Amino acid sequence: MWQELIATGFYVGRFRYAPGTVGTLLGVPLVYLLVYKWWLTLLFGLLLYAVAVWSANYMIELTREEDPEEVVIDEIVGYFFSFLFIEPTLKTMAVAFITFRVLDILKPYPIKLFEKLPKGHGVVADDVVAGIMNAVILYFLFG
Repeated sequence: MWQELIATGFYVGRFRYAPGTVGTLLGVPLVYLLVYKWWLTLLFGLLLYAVAVWSANYMIELTREEDPEEVVIDEIVGYFFSFLFIEPTLKTMAVAFITFRVLDILKPYPIKLFEKLPKGHGVVADDVVAGIMNAVILYFLFG
């Protein structure tokens, strides 16, 4: 199904080791192709969020897990939101990748709260909040 293909990042989420990190790498070309202006980034980000929740819901039903490990579309969308306020360059994309992964893994307040949302929203929203927090960090570093 399309939902599974999207949710797993074209099956990258099935990698045995660090699927979230590998999945985040899929966000790099997406950012490079779609990030121009903050309002356009926000518009694409909201569209990506809706698609991510839709595909994550499918995987939750399929696997019967609350947050299936193979779902990596949440990392892709979260990384995308990291570029709300800055231009993607090689330097900013590399720093954003590292800081996003740290935020996603450690889940400092308030990121962890968003995991409690129902179904696909709980899978995706925490990564979007991590991406928005990352956007603020990157703005202070590069803005």
